Amino acid sequence: MLSPLQIGDLTATVPIIQGGMGVGISLAGLAASVANSGGIGVIATAGIGMTESDFFSDYLAANARALRNEIRKARAATSGILGVNIMVALTNFKEMVEIAIEEGIDVIFSGAGLPLKLPQYRPKGSKTRLVPIVSSGRAASARDTS
Repeated sequence: MLSPLQIGDLTATVPIIQGGMGVGISLAGLAASVANSGGIGVIATAGIGMTESDFFSDYLAANARALRNEIRKARAATSGILGVNIMVALTNFKEMVEIAIEEGIDVIFSGAGLPLKLPQYRPKGSKTRLVPIVSSGRAASARDTS
């Protein structure tokens, strides 16, 4: 039997974090299903707005709007733990983090670059947990010096 997974005060009874696969794979339906099964369901932000009508003319706005919509759809379908995967390499990283927090996401997973500024974007009193993804011990000990 696997032990539950603890992230702060959140407990996933099934210790599985669904991968945040971008460009339309990890959306509300998959994330809610995983969360309903006791794991942590994850919505990926990379290319999330690809079905929005203005995706090619206003990429940033389409992605921001789609993220809000996917979080809301997932939350309506589950009371389980939901996260988002936001790559640091995205041009709108900060905005996507802010949207996820505004929408009350439980966890932000962030990699594809060093998420050194991630804690700065989380307002005081926010319950969103931050989980950086790093590739080495050296990266794990890095500090934001700006």
